Amino acid sequence: MVTTLANPTVDRARLAAGEAIQALAGELVELSRYIHQHPEPAMQETLSSAACADFLERNGFTVERGTADLPTAFRAEAGTPGGPRIAFLAEYDALPGLGHGCGHNLIALANVAAGVGLRAGLAELGVPGQVVVFGTPAEEAISGKAFMAEAGAFDDVDAALGAHPGTPEASCPTVEGSGQALACQAVRIEFRGQAAHAAADPYNGINALNAVIEVFNGINALRQHVRSDARFHGVITDGGHVPNVVPDFAAADFFVRAQTMAYMEELVGKVRRIAEGAALITGAELSFDTSEKPSWDMITNHTLATALKRNIDAVGLALPDAKAEEGSGSTDWGNVSYVVPSVETSYPIIDHMCTWHSREVVEASDSELGYTNTLLVGRALAMTGVDLVTDPALLTAIRAEFESSRATGPVTAR
Repeated sequence: MVTTLANPTVDRARLAAGEAIQALAGELVELSRYIHQHPEPAMQETLSSAACADFLERNGFTVERGTADLPTAFRAEAGTPGGPRIAFLAEYDALPGLGHGCGHNLIALANVAAGVGLRAGLAELGVPGQVVVFGTPAEEAISGKAFMAEAGAFDDVDAALGAHPGTPEASCPTVEGSGQALACQAVRIEFRGQAAHAAADPYNGINALNAVIEVFNGINALRQHVRSDARFHGVITDGGHVPNVVPDFAAADFFVRAQTMAYMEELVGKVRRIAEGAALITGAELSFDTSEKPSWDMITNHTLATALKRNIDAVGLALPDAKAEEGSGSTDWGNVSYVVPSVETSYPIIDHMCTWHSREVVEASDSELGYTNTLLVGRALAMTGVDLVTDPALLTAIRAEFESSRATGPVTAR
């Protein structure tokens, strides 16, 4: 059992964590810059994953690659078994056609830095405790953490922490109602019809593209009859090749989101019925696929967030106060948050408001402000890890909130 240590010992460990990150600051920034310069989309992050795993291996971690049978996932461990196990979750996938427009190269930097820092802190403490850095691929698509959570990758972890870059309004979710994320299900809709000459004998054709268009029309009509947290957005991926041939195949990809898994699943059912109606209208054959794992809604642990915020303040990174607000995006962190107490803080990498998933964010993700603030938040994450290892009462409070939130949280369907 871990006992609460004297403050001077804890203070030295927190200092050691910061010094370790500072000593490797140049290499850490180069790691992040390398990932930024080699953007790789979901499940193709071969270079980025290897760069992070190699860096941790060179700095005293034992690395398992291919965690949960995902080739670009890894688990890197350091410390002494027998005490709390604290995890940091690194991401590194990029957006296709854009690059690091969500700053995942900085997410990798923050969490790798946190791991290196906590390893040094644990060495200074000399007590049982472990730090685990997970490489978690495919956050932007496929939901890599969902696969890892289902495989039990996080089952032996006492707390999971991370950081996501943002704008000046970014905050640490310390209050009830903050730190929420929408549950999200990817949907693939395909229609197969009958090709025909669009002018000579269109009556012999079955227009698959018309079926896809009817799905979009149906969803647009549905929007006025759903709750404010509902989100539908899609793109046509196949719609025919030339205007004078009736398209015999058409397809679209959609994301369906809502504040809870239960409501999200209800909305997916509505979209399915719209697609079935489009098939009836046009005579096309429907394929409706939800094979990708959903991202669950997020249960942020506010006790853990409060501990992290104290250290964010301590390193001099000024963030506005958190406030309760509906989730507006989705993340596979939600799947982790139902397995282990979790928090993902936000922090600024740009000095003005901007649209995310944009070229402006790509540039901010390779900026002096971005790297400076990311190293600061990495230090705060590491210091929080020291607190968790040395304060059993804090871990007990975090666990109590976790159990209560999981029992009464928004998920009612699995």
